[in-house]
Amino acid sequence: MRNFLYRAHRGGAYYTPENTMIAFKESLKQGFAYIETDPCYTKDGVIVLHHDMTINRTCRNKDGSEIEQPLRLKDLTYAQLMEYDAGIYKGEEFKGAKIPRLEELLALAEGKDVVIALDKKISTDNMEPLFDLVEKYHTKVCFSCEDTRRIREILARFPEAMIDYDGNTGEEELKEITDLVKPENLLVWLYMDKPNFAWLTDRHKASKKNCERVKRYARLGLANINNPYDMMEALVFEPDVVEV
Repeated sequence: MRNFLYRAHRGGAYYTPENTMIAFKESLKQGFAYIETDPCYTKDGVIVLHHDMTINRTCRNKDGSEIEQPLRLKDLTYAQLMEYDAGIYKGEEFKGAKIPRLEELLALAEGKDVVIALDKKISTDNMEPLFDLVEKYHTKVCFSCEDTRRIREILARFPEAMIDYDGNTGEEELKEITDLVKPENLLVWLYMDKPNFAWLTDRHKASKKNCERVKRYARLGLANINNPYDMMEALVFEPDVVEV
């Protein structure tokens, strides 16, 4: 069987509250090669780590009760965000966890044998503060992209950047991307074809044909792996990285 690496989705969300320092520390302890997370801005411009547009799914009031009205993260200042608990939804033992700042994760991972995979929540036009933070730390980082515009913006600042690509994977698109990114720095993602990702186009799905095409140009990552049966199906395609 071909060797492959593991990536922790949303920091490691299966046993721990997603995108929290608790999850990141546990994923480091377990030896994940990649930790994927979701940088986004608060109302006052602090880069924090959170997946959804609202905080309601994973955050609770201080007393553990659910937040009644939808609260968009971008409408909250960092100080306001700290009023909510980001751990207790997963269990009482995680009570007190907060939505962390990106800087906290970069500092935690600095000097360690792990890559922090930054999803593309921040628009291409607003990436300079993100770049400044990445530059501040000696942490291995890869950037998620779905088009060449974003790739060019990243490479203009970090010429040797590692790129996670999850856009169209046709022959022409892959040729264009590999003209910009070295194959060893490029990880192209396909998704296991499951009901929860039924909206995906064929170009994004893990099939024998698609996987073989991707591997001619770059390293292959497979996502949407949620149980041992998914993993068994995924390993048939001989990926370089699997996201769990």
